[in-house]
Amino acid sequence: MHFITRHAFNFFISSALLILSIVNFDIGLFGLAVLIGGYYMSNKLILAIQKRKRRKELGMTKEEYRHIEEQIKLAREQLTNLTQQYVRVRSIKSFKLLNETNKVAKRIINIVHTNPQKFYAVEDFFYAHLPSAVELADKYTLLTKEQVKGTDIHIALEDTRKTLKDLHGTIENDLKLALQSDIDQLKIELDFAKLANEQSREKIGGGGE
Repeated sequence: MHFITRHAFNFFISSALLILSIVNFDIGLFGLAVLIGGYYMSNKLILAIQKRKRRKELGMTKEEYRHIEEQIKLAREQLTNLTQQYVRVRSIKSFKLLNETNKVAKRIINIVHTNPQKFYAVEDFFYAHLPSAVELADKYTLLTKEQVKGTDIHIALEDTRKTLKDLHGTIENDLKLALQSDIDQLKIELDFAKLANEQSREKIGGGGE
């Protein structure tokens, strides 16, 4: 909704500036420049206002919010790097492993983007787990690409794949941590709903007597 509101408001402001520039200056090219410039500036301004409001709602400082934004941006870049490894792997098993890791990692990033407070529950994912997975995937695909035969290479590939599989499990645990507060809240709501339902039944039963 913030995205739609921001761009709708930007379009309104830019259109108003364009009409004013055409009426007052009668210069089409200048009006186009005003339209583009007005849209860009209003977009920046409204985005800053929305971020400030969001920070206050979350009870975060500007530095905290900015740091989390930077970590999300970095994680998305790392995820792009991981996706690029798909075309380099030479086995279906390795492809599925990278693909599943990518999906889980993307869910965590999207969850934190929606609710930045959850960043603190999965800091290790951003600082260690995802970077390690990307680095290992890069080395793994590099070794498979070389197609060098030998016991040492084979052992290294197997160890790397096993470590990637372990990291996938670790990242799945990160996802559980990211969802834990939602699960806890759902349990509370379910308990409350059950209690309310039981009380309602008791009243109906009591009334029947």
